[in-house]
Amino acid sequence: MGFDLYGIKPESDIPKPDEPDFGNDKEGTKAYFAWQNNTPGAYFRNNVWYWRPLWEFISDNCADIITEKDIENGASNSAHKICKTKARRIAARIRRLDKEGALDIKSSSHKEHIKTLPQEECNLCRGTGTREGMEGWQSQEQWLRSHKSLERVPEKDYEGVLLNVSWEWANELNGCNGCKGTGKVENFQSHYPFDADNVREFGKFCDKSGGFEIC
Repeated sequence: MGFDLYGIKPESDIPKPDEPDFGNDKEGTKAYFAWQNNTPGAYFRNNVWYWRPLWEFISDNCADIITEKDIENGASNSAHKICKTKARRIAARIRRLDKEGALDIKSSSHKEHIKTLPQEECNLCRGTGTREGMEGWQSQEQWLRSHKSLERVPEKDYEGVLLNVSWEWANELNGCNGCKGTGKVENFQSHYPFDADNVREFGKFCDKSGGFEIC
């Protein structure tokens, strides 16, 4: 899942081309993406892991610029629009915060916070270290007590997920492809990084976008 932001009226000397039939018009598609990639304010994208910390930062630091509705809808793929005036003010706020060092401070503090988060129980093996369907991974002899072959044979785990498992693969993973046999995985919140350069790029996009739509 990702968040695609499209400039409503990006600043460009080159007119925006009509959207082509992406499935059939190869030349038109190439020209469209060339315009998009070379036009500041035309397009900005984050996957969900990067977008949520970015938007949370904007929500906290631009609460006097954007509304509660903007904040709420900005966290979803609802095609919510942020007008040109707000976009330019967000860009100016990011520049000011960056000049004050706030972006780098936030990045460092976020990384330190992630380090303090406790590990969580692996949901694939339910904290046991051995995923159902990988019993006997410790040796070929133990494996054959629970499995018909050392080669890949389709088996289902406790949630009914079909596993195509071989002893060699299970042994390499120490019995679980989630936690590698420890029963623990990194805290889910650790998947959400805060990157100062990402915020800077977003600010540049906002400044030139002419307003933007969050899809």
